[in-house]
Amino acid sequence: MARSGREGRSLTDWLARHLLGPAQVSSVAARGRQASADERARESALRSELVRVQDASGRTYLVARSSDPQRDAPDDTSRTAP
Repeated sequence: MARSGREGRSLTDWLARHLLGPAQVSSVAARGRQASADERARESALRSELVRVQDASGRTYLVARSSDPQRDAPDDTSRTAP
């Protein structure tokens, strides 16, 4: 029994919709919109108040910056002394 073309098409449609997401409407080479003043202020506040940390398993998360700048410096424990 031959398969109809519709079965293959529905699988393709499902994969496109659920795995790839919506289609790109604008040109991928086009620049996005500029950030507003509120968005830039929020970004600078977040960068000054939070620090990105990576745990041993490789997961990255944000924590509040401490008042001690040495404590927020990246820990170089990955290298061992010769």
